[in-house]
Amino acid sequence: MSKLDKPASLSHIGQRLEALRRGQGLTLEQLAADSGLSTGYLSQIENGSAVPSLTALQLVAAELGADVADFFPDERRRGTRLIRAGERHAFRIEPGSGEEYVVLAGQVRDRAYSVLYARHLPGAGGSERPFRHLGEEFGLVLRGRLRLTIDGDTYDVGPGEWIHYSSHPSHSAHVASEEPVEALWILTPAVI
Repeated sequence: MSKLDKPASLSHIGQRLEALRRGQGLTLEQLAADSGLSTGYLSQIENGSAVPSLTALQLVAAELGADVADFFPDERRRGTRLIRAGERHAFRIEPGSGEEYVVLAGQVRDRAYSVLYARHLPGAGGSERPFRHLGEEFGLVLRGRLRLTIDGDTYDVGPGEWIHYSSHPSHSAHVASEEPVEALWILTPAVI
């Protein structure tokens, strides 16, 4: 399933980043200072030698006044989108993490939500570092057991069980089973 080195679906991110940055008259150094990312990392993204994490894309998009979807080719955001089994591409939110994601929905124009398939590996899979952002999350666990901590409360979610919560309070997740966790996530507003 994975094509994590440089998935084709992510190949235009660097070009789009450079175009958006130059369009606003910003240097790499200015964008780095504003986003909190290093100049070298942004340069690697732009020249295609690094694939950014989703977190990095969100930071850069916010600084550029853009949407994360603006980093993807326009033809992928038509009203109808059909992806065949062999056409899906996985990505990681953080480099080296034990999480793989596949975008299932959310790349059409005027989208209200994103849908992701996630595979979290035991021992390394999950967002141990707490996140906070506007919106809501809905997660349906398909396989394995995921432990979520939301605003200090802990929830174990197993196969066939789901959880829905505001994503504004601090939240994190990690694998609570010996097998990988596979889950379906729906996020609002659309993040990718």
